[in-house]
Amino acid sequence: MLNKQSVARPARQISFTVIRGARQGVSPVLMNLLYDTGAPALAFLAERYGLQRIPGLTSNQAIISRILKYLGPQQLERLKDDLIASRFGALSVEGLVKLAVVRDRQQTGRAAPRLDQVSREGARLVEGSTQRWIYTLRGHDVVVDTAQRLLACDCRYFQFAAHRQGLCKHLATVFQLIPEVYAREALIDLLVSRQYGGPDTPRWRFIPIHKSN
Repeated sequence: MLNKQSVARPARQISFTVIRGARQGVSPVLMNLLYDTGAPALAFLAERYGLQRIPGLTSNQAIISRILKYLGPQQLERLKDDLIASRFGALSVEGLVKLAVVRDRQQTGRAAPRLDQVSREGARLVEGSTQRWIYTLRGHDVVVDTAQRLLACDCRYFQFAAHRQGLCKHLATVFQLIPEVYAREALIDLLVSRQYGGPDTPRWRFIPIHKSN
């Protein structure tokens, strides 16, 4: 069974970001989301936040500069939430899991885990709260801890996948077992932080579990 000594040191974090220059105080997540948004959508959003459309202002950089100049901190925070929602808000937990697995495969070029090989029927909940869940699944201990941003499993696949921040099939299954509201929040945070975050963005830790004999 899982214990504190059975969890290895956190795997080295791998950056999935496209860091760009930002105004002081503006989060890298927002900056990267803005640069990943087309000019027509940016112009629409700027107008929605009270900035009158300027004829001829069509470049991403110009529109972003205007947004950063005239919107206050609270407006920028809401804009960040809107941009995140536009990308991930309509996806189900299953859709978010599949997206995370696809991104893993695109990043590493390695085969993705077979999600259809694990049945939820055999899962046993060992510990559960609103922030931490421990399951035993096909003989493997699996941990999802949203408060600590920690994902752990003792399967062989995860021993290697953890180093590239990849999900194994057991973690993917557990995300579909925990309450939907927490699973969605965690998966979206995971996807956003590794795709759009900067060096100081809080990251999820992928930790292989080593069982004691």
